[in-house]
Amino acid sequence: MVKFATKGYPGKIHKTIKVSTNDSENALIKFKLTGEVKKFATITPKKAVLIGTVSEEISRVITIVPETEKPFNIVKITPLKGVDFRYSLEEIVSAGKKEFKLTVENTKETAGRYYDKFTIITDMSDYIPLTIIVSGDIRQAASGQK
Repeated sequence: MVKFATKGYPGKIHKTIKVSTNDSENALIKFKLTGEVKKFATITPKKAVLIGTVSEEISRVITIVPETEKPFNIVKITPLKGVDFRYSLEEIVSAGKKEFKLTVENTKETAGRYYDKFTIITDMSDYIPLTIIVSGDIRQAASGQK
């Protein structure tokens, strides 16, 4: 069995497999594989980057658009740590297509950085979970600012 990772590589894929044999006339056999990897979802932007100052409202909205023939549903969304931010997920229809809006809001009340990752499970078990990175860079407010 031959497997190769296709995550993040929609479109045509070309791979060559080399097999060594003990046959002197065919010591090396090459198999060329070509396939089409269909895009599962469009995620825009690909990361939730939260940059700002302490006490400032900082949020990002990530749009997740199913690209499958039958649109998927999101059944579970889990942050790795889930610290320093809160999130909400809303299902909407835009231009006749199902979309999901993932809103990520900073809750960190002190200066510092954080990093996390969402794992998103859909109702299509043949696909690996979606992942979205969350990073925060919260700075101290300049003197004279709240």
